[in-house]
Amino acid sequence: MNGDPSSPDLHCHEDPNFLYEDDEEMAEVNVVVNQNEIELEEAHLHSLIDQEIAFGFRRVEDLVIDDWVQEARLQAITWVQTRTRALGFHPRTAYLAITYFDRFISLQAIPEKKRAAFVRVISVACLLLAAKMEEMNRPPLSQYTIQFQGGSIKKMELLVLVVLKWEMNLITPFAFLDNFIAKLCQESPPGLKSGIEQRLLSIMTEIHLMHHRPSAIAAAATLMAVDQNLAQEALEAKITSIPELYFLEIEAVYSYYTIMQVP
Repeated sequence: MNGDPSSPDLHCHEDPNFLYEDDEEMAEVNVVVNQNEIELEEAHLHSLIDQEIAFGFRRVEDLVIDDWVQEARLQAITWVQTRTRALGFHPRTAYLAITYFDRFISLQAIPEKKRAAFVRVISVACLLLAAKMEEMNRPPLSQYTIQFQGGSIKKMELLVLVVLKWEMNLITPFAFLDNFIAKLCQESPPGLKSGIEQRLLSIMTEIHLMHHRPSAIAAAATLMAVDQNLAQEALEAKITSIPELYFLEIEAVYSYYTIMQVP
């Protein structure tokens, strides 16, 4: 066949100069694509900050949380984390559920005689709502709990939605992680992100999530993955060396960082 001039030549006879020019063009395309990706990431970060500020996350120094609320939160956190693991949900779903819980409990008065039962139903409802926001595959209600009838859970879901004014797309520290890891971590070994996510879950018991900026909490957890023994000056130096992180409140980041240092 190769010796027959009438047979079509199916081999690709490439001009080296053409390949070189094509490589140059592809390199230029890659530069443009990379630049666009960077700009999109920065735009996304600024959008998150705008949402965070607009929502009004703020630290309340003299906040006093009633003993019953603290106990209720611990019960809710324990139950939500247990069910989240059992159902194979992402850690951010648990964090969002407790964010709903904190906001609801701070806005809605609960009769003293009904607190114990209410807390359990609220926990289920908040996890259900968080799963609807975060999870692609959601199990039937029966896998969440067998303690309550489905009707009571659905009524509580609706109450939570009404009290929270249907504002369910709340910013959590998880939204910042990819950006912060890229900026603050020189290396990204296997398990880095999952370790940071577990630190975020651990801080839930220490703070009321609605009174603290998610960006500062995310930065603290990310820096803990970099170095677990940073002094405040060293932590500040790492943050200020990255101009794009100008919006972070250094004292707040360091406060959460020290909380995460406790075993």
